[in-house]
Amino acid sequence: MRHRINLIGYVLFLTFGCFFVSGSLSAQEDNNAVVYVIDICNEIGSGINAYISDGIKLAEQAGADAIVFDVDTPGGRVDSAVNIIRAIQNTQIPTIAFVNRQAISAGAMISIACNQIVMTSGGTIGDSAPVNIQGQEVGEKAVSYIQGTIRATAERENRNPDIAEAMVDKELVLVKLRDGHIIKLLPEEYAEREEAGEEMEILCAQGKLLTLSTRQALEYGFADAQAETLTELLTQYEIVEVAGTKMPLTAEDIMQRQREYGVSQVNRLKTLADAQVTEVRATLADKIVFFITNPFISSLLLSLGLLGIFIEIRSPGFGVPGLIGLLCVGLFFGGHMLTRIDAGWAFLLFLLGIALIALEVFVIPGFGIAGILGIIMMLGSVFFVFDGAYNLSTAVLWLSISVIMTSALAMLAVFLLPETPIFRRFALSTVMDAGMGYHASSSEDFQAYLGKSGTALTPLRPSGTVKIGDKRVDVVTVGDFIASNKPIRVVEVEGSKVFVEAVEDS
Repeated sequence: MRHRINLIGYVLFLTFGCFFVSGSLSAQEDNNAVVYVIDICNEIGSGINAYISDGIKLAEQAGADAIVFDVDTPGGRVDSAVNIIRAIQNTQIPTIAFVNRQAISAGAMISIACNQIVMTSGGTIGDSAPVNIQGQEVGEKAVSYIQGTIRATAERENRNPDIAEAMVDKELVLVKLRDGHIIKLLPEEYAEREEAGEEMEILCAQGKLLTLSTRQALEYGFADAQAETLTELLTQYEIVEVAGTKMPLTAEDIMQRQREYGVSQVNRLKTLADAQVTEVRATLADKIVFFITNPFISSLLLSLGLLGIFIEIRSPGFGVPGLIGLLCVGLFFGGHMLTRIDAGWAFLLFLLGIALIALEVFVIPGFGIAGILGIIMMLGSVFFVFDGAYNLSTAVLWLSISVIMTSALAMLAVFLLPETPIFRRFALSTVMDAGMGYHASSSEDFQAYLGKSGTALTPLRPSGTVKIGDKRVDVVTVGDFIASNKPIRVVEVEGSKVFVEAVEDS
């Protein structure tokens, strides 16, 4: 009996022990921070814009404690970077930019929008001046817009806005004063201070764009920490609530905030050292969208699509050119639809334009309203997509490139394609000449028969043959049936069609 009681006691002890251990482990897991890592290692465009926005939404749905942007990009389109900046600023989750080698141009703007900037050794950040697709500098208006955007972004995260502006405007002189402050100066302001004998260290001279190395960014207070790996980065940070705002801070920054706000206003929530990391990597589908929405690839797909449709309209039936054309056009519109551009209606408008042009070519003689309206619909739908993916000037540029490219390819197709062996396999190459029994239509003047009389050689039901003078003529009656050997008279002629009516016997 005693042994049975002891056995029951051991079982209860082990049961409660298991519950206690599992509860402790569960509490420990709940206490661990959740970090989402979003990869920014591609050229900035509308495709990666949608990918980053989706990644931020996933982090918000999972209740993540921090988002780390793994940045290694040469830059890209400024309009897409501005949309990404807005998505970062709209989220309530603390953000860290991990500059894992380079954050140039649009990549620098995105990094500056994050709460913290951490760089690897040998990294670079800066050179954010806007350029066109040829790499040439754009006008003062575009520079002013980017300059204001990057300054406001830096001010929002308490970074030196003058350093940020020097990354955009090469007309500025960035100097370090004797007291350690770093400011921007116009060339004339710098010349005046230099003449007055003020001691200044030039960090970025006029005519150059500022690009900071990791050491410089840390020295100037533009970057917050250095780490070689993601694990090392997370070890340095905690999620802290300062005056009601959550932010990621290092131990040194936490102490500084405690001195500024007081210890009671700085609430240390979670450390990121043992965080549960979820990587939001670009899938194969994302990479395909990145490729398709590249401006050059988009224009090429559109041009090839229009060329295939043009060849198909010129040739009878439906074959390989039409299939390839529709596939390219579908990739153009479908790829942009996946980037949150409402291209569905534009695609339907494009197909309606093709239908109107086909109607004009095959049904309606000549070229008129239907054809013109079809061209307007096609160009309008394409412009709508380009305008949604890029800014207005870029949209006009790439639409013009597509039109020119399509025209050039169409001319090559008209003059060179008939000579290729592949085309000869699909097209009829036999010449129908007179030696093979083929003859052109008669050039006879049928108007000469108007008003003349004759005799029906065959019954006219309503067509048949009559004899006018000494010639046999194919005619059509305008009235009732006319029996053979009945007299007739020509009452109307339309081209080669001769219309006759019966003449009553005298």
